[in-house]
Amino acid sequence: MRFVRFAGGVLFLLALCSTGLLASGFENTGLGTTARGMGGAFRAVADDWSAAYYNPAGYAYIVDEHLGASVGFVHLRNEVTPDYVQADAYGNEYGWGFANGLTIFNYHQILNNPAAGLVLRLPVWGETVFGISAYQPFDYSIGWELYSPEAADFTAYNDSITDYPGNTFKNDLDVVAFQITAAREFSEDQLSIGIGLQVLRADLLFSDLTLRSNPRPYPYSERPRDRIPELSKNEGKGWGFGLRGGLLYKVNDKFNVAFTAYYPSEITIKGEAYFSYYLPLSTELARDANITAIDRIFVEGGVFGLTSEFEAKLKLPPSAAVGLAYQVTDKLLVSVDAEYTLWSQYEGFEFTYSNFSGFKNDENADDDHRAEMDFFTADLSNPVDWDNTIKAALGIKYDYNDVLTLLAGGSFDQSPSDGSPEVTPHFVDTGDKLGFNLGGMLHINQWDVGLAFSYIDYPDLDLRGLTDVNEDDKFDNFPGVYKASTYETILSIGYRF
Repeated sequence: MRFVRFAGGVLFLLALCSTGLLASGFENTGLGTTARGMGGAFRAVADDWSAAYYNPAGYAYIVDEHLGASVGFVHLRNEVTPDYVQADAYGNEYGWGFANGLTIFNYHQILNNPAAGLVLRLPVWGETVFGISAYQPFDYSIGWELYSPEAADFTAYNDSITDYPGNTFKNDLDVVAFQITAAREFSEDQLSIGIGLQVLRADLLFSDLTLRSNPRPYPYSERPRDRIPELSKNEGKGWGFGLRGGLLYKVNDKFNVAFTAYYPSEITIKGEAYFSYYLPLSTELARDANITAIDRIFVEGGVFGLTSEFEAKLKLPPSAAVGLAYQVTDKLLVSVDAEYTLWSQYEGFEFTYSNFSGFKNDENADDDHRAEMDFFTADLSNPVDWDNTIKAALGIKYDYNDVLTLLAGGSFDQSPSDGSPEVTPHFVDTGDKLGFNLGGMLHINQWDVGLAFSYIDYPDLDLRGLTDVNEDDKFDNFPGVYKASTYETILSIGYRF
């Protein structure tokens, strides 16, 4: 029991320090060296601790108690060349200070994605196999600096601002699952069923530079003062539940069939929001003796800041999958997986704000003052209209000898946002992706040590034109040329006792 308590503590610590990577949408690409080396085609194999993620029913056929852990080191190599411009009535293009025409890379960082699980056979209800695990079913982390105040259009807007926005686009979303799994055989050496109950913890850091329409009339809102940059930063967390189930059917000694399903609950994320408004400067209009106090705010420049509380709904997508595995020879196993994910359930983020600080809310204010308050306290949304997707994977496992197992795999992953105009640097998913995987496992007495490599290739995306999908007078896309690729190294260790 001391060892079990120690293992549970390790799982908890690993979950607390998790950050991660992206598959379709922001789903995790998977965990464990064997499964990842096989391109994720592991549902009908499911013979180690990572079955908690791929197919809980696999736990029923794990003979020994088993403790395992893996960590993936991920590098997102993404770039965008902004084309965030709009023409005025005379055909003159204006870009509001974005780095148009410059190739910008995302902030360089090596992300880590740890996961771990403990499998125990207990004399409960016959011989049911139980497990505890911690991993990330969904996560993403990316940041960009895409604003260029040296641009001529921005200096015309306000040439006095030196403290300009830096990390203008940031999305750090982590969903960690703490899962209890139970599995047992219902037909000896033929059929098993498993279920995993999850407590989900979501953490979000979301920064966005939004161009808001100037609420003041002409000439105060005349270009280049027609759009006001608003930098928002939302940082919060929330809790939810998830249910993961699976079935593993052994047709014969060589052929396995698997079915799995996953249903996560909606998570309400709450936290603090911080706002900075970079206001326009017009010395000519500011000299007007008849200017109102409200209009003066919008022509004297400067940076206006607010804080508030926020709430947002995270609607995670359910999924269902099927897997097949065939033992071709004593040494060679081939498997295939197909997963269908309901990404249409995810609708993006709609932030609802309350309890503002830094702004005087005058109940007796006139119409102009109320319009000003509405501008600075408006809710913001980042909507998406994604499609459901299919991911297919092929994996090969070759036992070279008793010590070495070789792994290879590939995958095809549909993009939920393919053809969608709401593409932004917050989620760089440029189209249908191809994954390539290689790996190996060393078996030394009771220990399994693994190493795998993964590369995901994205198509280039050339997105043109500004789009306001929900007609809230805020652009919901970021046009430009996008390029992306993902590199990952996975390490794992397992101990059977």
